[in-house]
Amino acid sequence: NPNFKVALGNEIYLTGTRENGQRYYHFILIAKNKKGHRALRELSSIAWMNSYWDRGMERVPTTYEELENIVKKYPNSLIATTACLGGELSVNTLALIDAEKINDKKSAETAHNNIVNFLLWCKGLFGEDFYIECAPGASRDQKLVNQRLVAIAKAFDLKMVVGSDAHYLKKEDRYVHKAYLNSKGGEREVDEFYEFAYLQSNDEIIEILAQSGFNKDFVLEMFDNSDKIYDK
Repeated sequence: NPNFKVALGNEIYLTGTRENGQRYYHFILIAKNKKGHRALRELSSIAWMNSYWDRGMERVPTTYEELENIVKKYPNSLIATTACLGGELSVNTLALIDAEKINDKKSAETAHNNIVNFLLWCKGLFGEDFYIECAPGASRDQKLVNQRLVAIAKAFDLKMVVGSDAHYLKKEDRYVHKAYLNSKGGEREVDEFYEFAYLQSNDEIIEILAQSGFNKDFVLEMFDNSDKIYDK
């Protein structure tokens, strides 16, 4: 199909340091051009050359400083989004919501400041090529985060896009994906997080995001923002 594009990208782990025991935040990078693809390859090489073991897994994070250096080395070459519930924005948004619920002002202030600092850093680094991503899922956490992301996007004058986080192709393949994730022994709870992690149709996305309070026009606006990424 001549009108189909493959976006070359990478879901990196973004951290401040390479210390054990920390959280490894998800972050999406997409190449706009050949320079962008080179930037992705260099970032990946740096991450793997500095890999280390933490909690039984080989970790390959990219630090904020490394990302800054590559973006400055290859300007106007990368598009970025905030990724899924494992991203820094969503993690802190959920922490903010939970702190507000129990009137924990100190934790709420920490989460709020983390959100502000992170988004200002992203805007400064990527400018108009930075987007807030929400996922069409119906878990308690996903719906709460989605609802708050709308207000955050407006406050920071950022565009939102939909990311279906497709780990498997069709809804019917869910049981195969679950068996795969549990194939190493033990039994992981994967239903809630991965129930909607398949390649959804536009109509499915509209229907599922209605559970987060999104009307059809707003979802179509997010689709249009995805088209803008496609055009870039």
